Order: sequence, then C-alpha cells, then structure tokens
Amino acid sequence: MLLSSLDTIYRLCYLARKILIYLIDYPKNMENNTSEKDRKNFLNEAEKLLELNKFPGALNLAQERLRFLSADADAYVVAGSALIGRGRIDEARDILRDVGNIISELSFVYDRIGDVYRKSGFHQDAAFCYEKFLSLHPGAEDARMVIEKMTLLDQEDHPVNEIDITDENIPEPELFTVTLAELYIRQGHLPVARKILEEIIKKEPQNIQAAAKLDSLKKSLDSSSIVVEKFDPDKLIKTLSSWLKNVDRLKIHATNK
Repeated sequence: MLLSSLDTIYRLCYLARKILIYLIDYPKNMENNTSEKDRKNFLNEAEKLLELNKFPGALNLAQERLRFLSADADAYVVAGSALIGRGRIDEARDILRDVGNIISELSFVYDRIGDVYRKSGFHQDAAFCYEKFLSLHPGAEDARMVIEKMTLLDQEDHPVNEIDITDENIPEPELFTVTLAELYIRQGHLPVARKILEEIIKKEPQNIQAAAKLDSLKKSLDSSSIVVEKFDPDKLIKTLSSWLKNVDRLKIHATNK
C-alpha cells in the first residue's frame, strides 16, 4: 500500500515537473514561432512589392520593420533594393554605411571574448577572436591595443630564456607586428598593412624584414594601380542586387525550418 502511494506521488511529481517545464518554455516557443512567422510574412510581402516595382511601399515596409528590429538584415536588403529602384543611389550607399557601422560595433564582441579566452589560457581561441576583430574593424582606434594583446599571446606561447640581450637569436617584438601586417595583407587590407610596416621602420630603421615587406607591398600597390577608392554606383547596384537575389533564398530557408 505504501509503495503504491509512493509510486502515485512519484508519478504526480513527474507530471507536475513536465507541466512546469512546458509552461516555462511555452512563451519562448510562442515568441520564436511568432518571430519566424513575422519574418516569412515580411519577406513574402516585400518580394511582391519589389517584383511589381512598388518601391515606395517596399521601402516603407522595410523602414517599419527597422523601427522594431534595428539590425534586421532582411529589412536592410529590402530598403537598399527599394532605394536603388527609385534611383536614390546616395541613400542606398548610406544603407551600406549603416550596416558597416553595425558590424563595427558588433566586432568588439570578438575583442572582449578574446580577453576572456586569453585570461583563461585558451590562447588559440583568443588569437582567432583578435584576428577576427581586426579583419572586421581594421581602422578601429583600439586596433593598436589588440595588436599588443596578440604580441603578448605570442610571447606567452614562445617564452624567451634570460640570455644576453645582444644575442642576435632573440626575436624582436617588432617581428610579431610584421606578422600582423602579413595578416592584413592576406585579408586584403593593404593600406593598413603599409601603415603598420612604415611605423615599424620609423622606430627601427634597421629592421630588414619590415623594409623588405614594405618594398614588396609598395610594388604590389603600384603594379595594380590602387588608388583611393571612389564611390562606384554600378558596384553598389551590383552589390545590393545580389542581396535582393538572396530574398528568395532566405524565404525558402525560413520555410524549410
């Protein structure tokens, strides 16, 4: 009799726990379902408006969504496409600038998480975060601090024994900065890499590695005739048009979820 009562109590507690979990998760599930449904509806309506060349309506729809979701990628795609459709190219460029600012702000997440990784001893993960930050935000004022963090990481991973400081075998800290310049070059940020190398040579004119790298970089810049980039409407149209093509893909992806 006692065992039967305990079994009943156990079953009731189990059911109560399941119900409690369901009640806790229900609002979250409803919110996720509603959010996904709203997104599908937005993409469907925006696509129809753009296909019918109803650009003012599509722009208003996108702006309304951005009031509530300021970093919504779908809304930026629709807004940029609508502006191009109306011939408002300068405003479409502003859309790209706004997106760039958002990316720059979010890039600091990599810097902060990189600090946490470094303090916890996960140096490889920290280096990945710092490199990601620099690739997304190469012109940041904090870039020099991140460079210093990467230098510290390298020094911690490759400690130097106490020997005569005149020994030619001791790696100079500037070498790590040259490595960083190479990282910028691989990522296509050639002007930033050039600035880093020029700064190294100012501090240490005898740094042969930096001088050779800078000379090679200058030749590369000259041969490709790289100049200060000017606004290219055709390039902007091509970029945002490719975004527009993703609307279908996003909608299909959302439907299949």
